[in-house]
Amino acid sequence: MLNRIFAALMTLLFTLFPTLKFAPKNEDILLNVSVISDTHIDYKWSIGEALLRRALKDISSSSSPVDAVVVSGDLTNYGDGESMKHFFGLFRLNCSPENWIIAAGNHDIGHVKDVTQQEARERFIGLYNEYTGSEIENVYYSKVVKGYRFIVMGDQGDDTWDEPEIHEDQLEFLDSELMLAGGKPVFVVCHQPLMGVNGVGKIRGNVSIGDDSDAVKSVLEKYDNVFFISGHSHVGINGELNRKLYGFCCVETINGVNYINLPTYMIVNRHGIPWGGLGMQLEVYEDEVIVRARSFLTSDWYECYEFSLPIV
Repeated sequence: MLNRIFAALMTLLFTLFPTLKFAPKNEDILLNVSVISDTHIDYKWSIGEALLRRALKDISSSSSPVDAVVVSGDLTNYGDGESMKHFFGLFRLNCSPENWIIAAGNHDIGHVKDVTQQEARERFIGLYNEYTGSEIENVYYSKVVKGYRFIVMGDQGDDTWDEPEIHEDQLEFLDSELMLAGGKPVFVVCHQPLMGVNGVGKIRGNVSIGDDSDAVKSVLEKYDNVFFISGHSHVGINGELNRKLYGFCCVETINGVNYINLPTYMIVNRHGIPWGGLGMQLEVYEDEVIVRARSFLTSDWYECYEFSLPIV
């Protein structure tokens, strides 16, 4: 309990740090992407909005323009319409909406109290389209940014709460979109991780896609240069020491698929750096994707948590 209180206080303190310009690792960068997860905005609790505003301000300070901003789910605490509007409003005020890659999480669909899960999905789709000028029809969709494909996945169940359902039409969509990537790096964004990767099954029980994990893996593993981005498990950024001690890491390559599990941006994490405000910067180069851990609150890199994933 004391660790969580300390982490929360540190996160709040970090909002006072000055924003500093940052640059990519190398000059020949082809795609520059900022990635966060689990912002858990609640319009009744203004600190969450302050923390997200700080992240978007930091992201906008990159010396090489950020081409896409990814949020891999749990945008809000309870998916209520007012909090969802506050989330999207913050994005519209602080960064260009053309290349938002935003997934709905279990707190945006499964934990909603005022509407059904289907109505929550429709609310997410409607607000995403309203604020971005897009015309997506499902919680799963794709966007192409500078020639690189981003595929967003989402829960299709009506009584799923935390463990989503991935139906056959979404699996077919995933397969066809991966094929269209043509071997270039392709980024699949889903709130929940897959069973058996990034510590799922070793921590907090089942915090994954669950029964549909094998079906999703079978599609992902057909293709090269797939990067699967998730959140949900609230595990902090960690590295080789965590792998040696506990058998998993927040960035792993398994059966040719690169899995990146993000910490919660809001306040507290486990099994790694505990405080919030953390995310990743993904930098695509000719022969590798570099994943760099960053505090979007203090404008600092965690250089000991940097991963180079080769492009084959």
